[in-house]
Amino acid sequence: MKLKGNGFVLRHIEMSDAKEYFECYRGKNIRQSLLKIPKNLTEAKKELRKKVADLGKKNPFGETFAIIVGEEFVGYIELHNLNGAHAIHKGEIGYALRPEFRGKRLAPKAIKLFTEYAFKKYKLKRISAMGRLKNKASSRVLEKAGYKLEGILRKNKCVEGKYLDDFIYAKIK
Repeated sequence: MKLKGNGFVLRHIEMSDAKEYFECYRGKNIRQSLLKIPKNLTEAKKELRKKVADLGKKNPFGETFAIIVGEEFVGYIELHNLNGAHAIHKGEIGYALRPEFRGKRLAPKAIKLFTEYAFKKYKLKRISAMGRLKNKASSRVLEKAGYKLEGILRKNKCVEGKYLDDFIYAKIK
């Protein structure tokens, strides 16, 4: 599966993407932005193996695409939480770019294309994204991609003994 965007391609993630996938978790303050971060390449491969296996299922938990510029893996975008008991009409997106590709206006374009695809393929009514309130860059990315802020979840997560506030954005069809 390939989706063509302006200056990039989205394609299903593959095990050969493991090294670059792991690199998406590098960078300043990444630990405070994401809850689960692979500690090494072995953990990243284990996580990626689950995502690749999910691609072949009839009712997957999610679907993950690599973001490719030229021939280079620059990040990923995923849709997850697709098979909840009372949640067949909605999903959540997550995304990350390798540090050297952040801030280049690629993420909003990829999210727009991926959102259109997800609404159509899964016949969704709602796609949401959640992140740390202090991650202003991610908020801007979602706004540029057409998502609307729905609210702030105070003390929503506890990481290393610190309570963190989250934002929730969504796009409704």
